[in-house]
Amino acid sequence: MQRLIAHRLVTPPAIWGKLPRHADFVRSGMRHGESEAWQSWLALQGCLDREARPALGAALPTAFVLPPGSLPFAARRFVIGVLAPSVDKVGRSHVLLVYQTAHLRWLRFQFDDAVPHDWLFWLARTVARHVRADTPSDSQAIDQAVRRLWRVYAPGTCDLWARAAASPATRQARRARQTAARRQSESPAAPFFADDLAAQLHGVTRLPWADWPHRLYRPHGHGMFWQQDAKGGFVNAATRLAILWGEA
Repeated sequence: MQRLIAHRLVTPPAIWGKLPRHADFVRSGMRHGESEAWQSWLALQGCLDREARPALGAALPTAFVLPPGSLPFAARRFVIGVLAPSVDKVGRSHVLLVYQTAHLRWLRFQFDDAVPHDWLFWLARTVARHVRADTPSDSQAIDQAVRRLWRVYAPGTCDLWARAAASPATRQARRARQTAARRQSESPAAPFFADDLAAQLHGVTRLPWADWPHRLYRPHGHGMFWQQDAKGGFVNAATRLAILWGEA
């Protein structure tokens, strides 16, 4: 029962896209019709235009929150996740996506703390490692890495009850547990690695929107996209992916 309720808050991460060691798409945890929905959405963003010459910002994984109705499979739920430019085995350009659908309550758990080292930050660090052209990563490796990281951040018993989850003491205890669990894991999400672009950048401690995160909760809101350096500083943020990826 607890797992079912947690699933209603936020679904386990799904993975879709291309990796340097694979000629075909990699996918994990997807449901029927979701890959087609992403193909259409990415085409509208200009992400699948092979002639496009993306800006330097496109080299960084991008965290995102899409409002309900942005994709056909999430008419009443938010879609959150990370996407990054990638290539397949023969060098064809595409993206790699790790995403979830989420209830408004989960977004409040996730973002009201205003902590830059959150689930999406560490997910972006993991994705950055696996899309590198010189990495030995395969679909099984990234699937295991994402699932291992999600075990640290998945909703716990206290998160299932709104009042307990909103308690400052509960939030602080949850962050402490997550930090300890992540450090003890063998996840490949360590802050730095060779030729890490994010390690060369220096962001700021807050996103540029004065009404963050409350703007997420408004009806008919916009999508939100941002990128972070290797220490969690925010280096880019926009309401359209094309702005970050230099395609508009």
